[in-house]
Amino acid sequence: MLDILIKSIIGGIIIGVVSTLVQKNPTAGAFIMGIPIVSFITLAMMWYAGVDFQTFKTFSFETIYFVLLSLTFFPTFILLMPYIGFWFSLICGASVAGSLMIVALKFL
Repeated sequence: MLDILIKSIIGGIIIGVVSTLVQKNPTAGAFIMGIPIVSFITLAMMWYAGVDFQTFKTFSFETIYFVLLSLTFFPTFILLMPYIGFWFSLICGASVAGSLMIVALKFL
């Protein structure tokens, strides 16, 4: 239970830093978001939990697929935002990326 609390605090700190930084410097915020900090932390936690190599391998390769598919969110969001507003663009972008990820799950 303590490990979930620690992971939640780390995640909250990352979100807080990026959302505050992006208001002053969008490029710096995007840079931090582009660094796979969550992946680094997850891999370290898996290592300390004693996860076997095959799980690391599967996790790493499947993360590549899902990251690539999730990138469809950003162009969808930014292209639609001027026409349908923030919230609907957010939902549409998430729907497109989520749908692609669900389809990919059927093949993995």
